Amino acid sequence: MHKLREHEQLKVERHEKYDKLSLVSWTRSLNSDEWGYFASYKIGAEWVDNEEALIVTAKRGMENIDFLGMFMTCFSSNLALESFSKIYSIDYDKPSINAPSLKGVLSPLIMLHFLGVIGRIKTLKRGYIHHSENLKKVKGHIAILKNERNNILQKRYDRIYCEYDEYSADIPENRLLKKVLLFVRRMMQNMGDGHRSYDNINLAIRKSLALFENVSDEVNLKEVSQIKAHKLFKEYAEAIRLSKLILRHFDYSINKVSATEEQVVPFVLDMSLLYEHYVYGLLYEAYQNKITYQYSSLTGKPDFLYHSQSFKAILDTKYIPKYENQKLDTDVVRQLSGYSRDLKILKYLGYEDVSEEAPLPNVPCVVIYPEEGGEKNNPFLNISLKKLCSKSVGGLALFYKIAISVPTLKE
Repeated sequence: MHKLREHEQLKVERHEKYDKLSLVSWTRSLNSDEWGYFASYKIGAEWVDNEEALIVTAKRGMENIDFLGMFMTCFSSNLALESFSKIYSIDYDKPSINAPSLKGVLSPLIMLHFLGVIGRIKTLKRGYIHHSENLKKVKGHIAILKNERNNILQKRYDRIYCEYDEYSADIPENRLLKKVLLFVRRMMQNMGDGHRSYDNINLAIRKSLALFENVSDEVNLKEVSQIKAHKLFKEYAEAIRLSKLILRHFDYSINKVSATEEQVVPFVLDMSLLYEHYVYGLLYEAYQNKITYQYSSLTGKPDFLYHSQSFKAILDTKYIPKYENQKLDTDVVRQLSGYSRDLKILKYLGYEDVSEEAPLPNVPCVVIYPEEGGEKNNPFLNISLKKLCSKSVGGLALFYKIAISVPTLKE
């Protein structure tokens, strides 16, 4: 088994089996001209072949990342549902890998993703449920054979066996979602009780359960694969997909709650994309609709655009801690400079008179990078972005850096 940290080198000769891996790639070292297999910004575990596995963990200085806190912050925003699913992948078709160092990453990731999606369901889907019941009066139509067998032959003349359809929210899709929601609540009590984000998590669970108050949680797990969501119900489709993912992740034993997780299924988590979503959660908490995520422009999709009456800016996250003491890379400066000259972006920010011939406005460009061991609170709260951009990067006009530390667990 190979164990690496982010950006460390896998000391092996080049071979096609390593070329297929997601956690490492054949590239040049950041510090020399040496070529080899280097981990990038992804952590996780995957199989190299039938006998050999690779585990990549967070870089030094970030070993104690509070993933639960990061995930919870991500889902505090209104980020598009399909966006978060791009930061991780899971391969359930292969055996689990013994990776204690990754304990506590995958389970809360899937469950909080599920909570984030189900929290956006505002009205329950309804459908017709078929009922067969022995009633005191006729409802629907009489089931002749069942009525004769259960009532007439038994001389129960006060009963009539009926079959009828009822339009209700108590449909299989909702039952599945409630069943998994109750399981997630029990799991999060084990994993998050005492955690500073737990109150927010618990509140989100209670709000969702209130919506499912009149829905049963009786689900035949053998029929789960038959439960499908209509494409028009976007939240449902994703929530049901994640419900099935959670069932499979816990081997369909969702009535048994356990906090141990030494074995993990092969998975890959993109830390740079996670950091991007985490920062967006902080920005959205502070500035709400003044922040636009990945606006599609002529030159690409900047991570964030900030637009208010008094201040406008282009912001981009870079999961590169070195920016604390080093200058910005040239390609980063060029990327943001290109955004600041993109007429589509400028018009979106409110510069109506811009054109190819007119002088361009001076738009601040902000690079947000992780700071190891820094403040854990949201630095954007109760302060304007304009005030945070008070000191430009040396040698560059209207370029600013803001350090946002990732949350860490108490040692």
